[in-house]
Amino acid sequence: MEQVKVMKGIARAKGRASGEALVSEMRFGWGYNTVANESGIIGAYENPLNGQCVKGRIVVYPTVSGTTLGSVGLYYKCQVSKVGPTGIICRNVHDIDIAGAIAGEIPAVDCLDGDPLQEIRTGDLVEIRADEVGKEATVTITRKAANPL
Repeated sequence: MEQVKVMKGIARAKGRASGEALVSEMRFGWGYNTVANESGIIGAYENPLNGQCVKGRIVVYPTVSGTTLGSVGLYYKCQVSKVGPTGIICRNVHDIDIAGAIAGEIPAVDCLDGDPLQEIRTGDLVEIRADEVGKEATVTITRKAANPL
């Protein structure tokens, strides 16, 4: 049996996406030294997600780390090498990630009515509906009953 929770937030980049969640408790960046352009594999040794792949996943993290090149990195991974996430959820989506998400054509959501790092776990199925920038977005979290919401 599955459990479902719906959260409301603000769309920072529009789009609809679904995928398995990958949750980082640490700030996250999209530069080449964090996520490889060719594989989508996280190569940040200080991050517990080191070695995990972002491809096709909804990546959840507090906010950005790194430089403005992260916006280009996110775009590249999503649109050129096709190893990027399908969407991002943050406590606070930084302008760097907003630019990358818009260019990469993936949704970005923040200001949720609960802490996404507490409510979403790696492995949860997450669906984002962010139809208009600056307006309400919904995040639907589906979890197997063995790991209650």
